[in-house]
Amino acid sequence: MMTAVLQSDKALNTTLDFDRPGFVMAPFDGEDAPLVFLRPDAIYHCKFKPLKHPFRLADPIPNPVGREIHLDLVEQAKKSIVAEAFQKVVVSRRFSVPVSADLLSTAFGMMQVYPNAFTYFFHHPSAGTWLGATPELLLKSHAGFGETMALAGTRSADPTLKEHEWTSKELYEQQVVTDFIEKQMQAMQLEAQVGPVENIRAGKLWHLGTVIRTPLPITQAGALLRALHPTPAVCGVPRDKAQFFIREHENYNREYYTGFLGEIGIEQPESFSTYVNLRCIQIRNGRAYVYVGGGITADSKAEAEWEETQHKSTTVLSLLENSWKAIG
Repeated sequence: MMTAVLQSDKALNTTLDFDRPGFVMAPFDGEDAPLVFLRPDAIYHCKFKPLKHPFRLADPIPNPVGREIHLDLVEQAKKSIVAEAFQKVVVSRRFSVPVSADLLSTAFGMMQVYPNAFTYFFHHPSAGTWLGATPELLLKSHAGFGETMALAGTRSADPTLKEHEWTSKELYEQQVVTDFIEKQMQAMQLEAQVGPVENIRAGKLWHLGTVIRTPLPITQAGALLRALHPTPAVCGVPRDKAQFFIREHENYNREYYTGFLGEIGIEQPESFSTYVNLRCIQIRNGRAYVYVGGGITADSKAEAEWEETQHKSTTVLSLLENSWKAIG
């Protein structure tokens, strides 16, 4: 099912209000970009029927300069971890490719490739144009119950494998996120009901995920959302120190990448669903800006982290490939 939420003017509302319906687009850091809350002046629903055709993964784009910058960023992060500045930090990079104006077909392609993800196509004059497909639930609530997910670790979704062996680094990353969510809920005197660790598929990738539920009155929803964002899955632990490192060492502004987005009260009154903005593209001046990153711990290997970001980019690049061909 596809839902279109349309605001009739260019007004910028930066207040997230759970007492009225709308659609929120929030940045990674409040210093990066404004929160945008769209009024649902018009809402349309229609069914989406995926087309069946072969999907070929594009090759990663060689980027020697970007590689050296990212390797250095990972090494800086590891040095800070060894110095006990923090336990984990998520570092990222951005690169761009030319893109045609046919963005709707790219959005439909995302819906097909990521059938189990939250897929979106967003535009506001104050935020720009963004497309994405995220497997990571930040927080949703319905009938007085809240649910979130601790998601971390990345592996190629090899269809020939029935079981997936995860490294100690990947298991540690996922446990860090789970522990953080439990701690934040307990600080608000909420009961954290933690599910088992499971393999979560998103397009051509596997992740480790744990569903965590809690009784959640709508009056506490905003406070829990603020307590969870940004999670260690996109920032680090401790959060404040990791976020400071990201501000100081990443060579670009994340804006809405690793922020969150979703509907508030549109599906049902006093309910909402918000997601972490991953696997996303920003469209600006005829180019598509692709965002990729990964969690760094003391055991991280810089070259492997670079290769992980390269692999993460391939599905999005495949969706944009026709656009490149269209403009030569």
